[in-house]
Amino acid sequence: MERERVSEYAEKIMDLTREELAGAYPFLTPAIYALEPLASPVSSINYGLGRDADTFVYDPSELVDDFVQGKDMTTLFLHSVLHCLFLHPFTTAFHKDQESWNLSCDICICDIMSYFGRYRIASEDEIKRTSIINELKESLPLLNAEWVYGNLQKESVSAELFLVDDHALWCQQELKDRSSDHSRLNKEQAHKKWEKIAGEIELSLRRSLRASDERGDFAGYFIEALRGVERRHTDYNVFLKHFGTYDEVPRLDPDSFDFALYTYGLELYGDMPVIEPLEFSERRTVREFAVAIDTSLSCSMELIRHFLEKTYAILFASMDYIECRKMVIFQCDCEIQNETVISNREELEKYMSEVLVHGRGGTDFRPVFRRIEELEKEKFFSQLRGLLYFTDGDGLFPETPPKYKTAFVMPYGGAHRNVPPWAMKVRVEA
Repeated sequence: MERERVSEYAEKIMDLTREELAGAYPFLTPAIYALEPLASPVSSINYGLGRDADTFVYDPSELVDDFVQGKDMTTLFLHSVLHCLFLHPFTTAFHKDQESWNLSCDICICDIMSYFGRYRIASEDEIKRTSIINELKESLPLLNAEWVYGNLQKESVSAELFLVDDHALWCQQELKDRSSDHSRLNKEQAHKKWEKIAGEIELSLRRSLRASDERGDFAGYFIEALRGVERRHTDYNVFLKHFGTYDEVPRLDPDSFDFALYTYGLELYGDMPVIEPLEFSERRTVREFAVAIDTSLSCSMELIRHFLEKTYAILFASMDYIECRKMVIFQCDCEIQNETVISNREELEKYMSEVLVHGRGGTDFRPVFRRIEELEKEKFFSQLRGLLYFTDGDGLFPETPPKYKTAFVMPYGGAHRNVPPWAMKVRVEA
């Protein structure tokens, strides 16, 4: 009976918390009510997002105790709402250093919350937080979690200083009472939902700014922060396989057989089919594609080598890279500095072991596109699958889209750069 009463009080506290936040920040109402409170008395987590990032998990007893002691529940709940709005739970798996990523997300939200008038109580911890944030802002134009993550690789900051909610469930892919497929689908749906809500809130704020003569610092900063969110993250391993095609190759396929011989055996022997594996099988292959490497000063030799090694591993380990293929590797800064044709595994291995970076000037992506167009006119390419352009994204893009797929591959933790709408942007672990 006592537990039921505590649960009832906790539900009322959460209802009041959401009502208060919606009244204080009407533009956030869709986000506030999109995150459903979920009582979990057996959980080891007092407060935090659920595994599908669609629920706010709380311990009813802990919630009631904190409320009685005067803890600000609106700040706690708003912190988790903003994590979802900035898509932090959906990009956790793409970062190798989980602790640094969690801290980066909390620093980003702490900065945003200061514009809400939160975290402004004069205290020693608040002074430390403000000092760290101001120091980061000196080197970063915006405290986007991706940028902060890249900076935290070099600096040591106490996670406890920014800790508000628990991130323990962010990386867990399935719930005990759900199948893994259902869980993945649930998280994908939640990701799309929060992307849509973030877009709607950004649009709403822009309209309100245009309709008003006032230009508040908060609204402008919040809009810029939402624009800085990486809306789509794609695993480079999965993405690269999209450049492959299925070809029939002369190789026995033990998983298939000739149905004509199968039925003939049944007719001839009654209950004994004749099974012979097919002499052709389907394998995913890459016939032709181009790789361009930004050799300007902004891309280090270490990053370039890592990109080539990862591309090589995926192509040759995950796909049956057979027969003769054409891969052209361009090195380009503001003009093409080197062009190498690769036709087999051995040539690529040799290129990787002896690669020398040419250029180190400014960045212009257009010469590579012009050169590929020349090669197509010369009939060098007949089935070009696409272009992978490894860069930090800071350069001059073509005005018109090419006929082939184009993806700009950028390292995680680097600066957020926009690419043309006709191109894809993919992150690769640095």
